[in-house]
Amino acid sequence: MTDIGRRGFMKRAVATAAAAAFGAVVLAPGAVAQDEPQDLMSYLNGRPLPRVGEDIPVRVSAANVPLKLNALGALTLDFKGGVNLKVKTSKTDGLVMEVQGFHVEADTSPSTPDSGTLIAMSVTRAAITPHSVLQAADGGGVEMLIHLSLTVEATDKATGETTSALSTDPTKYATLKATDVKEFPPVNQLCTLLEPVQLYDPQGNRAGTLEGFDAIMSKAD
Repeated sequence: MTDIGRRGFMKRAVATAAAAAFGAVVLAPGAVAQDEPQDLMSYLNGRPLPRVGEDIPVRVSAANVPLKLNALGALTLDFKGGVNLKVKTSKTDGLVMEVQGFHVEADTSPSTPDSGTLIAMSVTRAAITPHSVLQAADGGGVEMLIHLSLTVEATDKATGETTSALSTDPTKYATLKATDVKEFPPVNQLCTLLEPVQLYDPQGNRAGTLEGFDAIMSKAD
């Protein structure tokens, strides 16, 4: 070993010993510390995440949604519409997003254009509602959480009049969760309602329940 090589070896040995003496963890070449943020691109087919400020329109289709309304009874409906997400923070370990819009509609009697009821669900602004996120899941992989404060309106198709206007509790919100996300913006991604959501009339009386919402989400063209 040359004098230069010997001096380099000794410097590395001293540095390793000092780190061990102070309780530091010495990593092998190429290893990653456990507390470093995960790179989500390794789970998303290596595709870069959207940048801050980018708008992401997403189509939403939810079949056989169980919805109970005091005014109409127990319903099973097919909703279609969309959600628009705006990226607030973009890092390799995930996204923080704001819901700019959410609107889906269903028809209680699609075969009769002049009778029945249209049911529309839309997002409302509420200070309690947190931002939505794309992040590493505890068990591995990537998950997406979309948080929504909702209004649910029923409109008579024959008259065009709103017959019922309900909303989620101002202190609570609905959460749609997607697990094992492989692409983002999403492509044919299943999102499910995390738990049933109670709906209230303008007087604060319980007037309905959104019992489930299994939706397929894909980036709009």
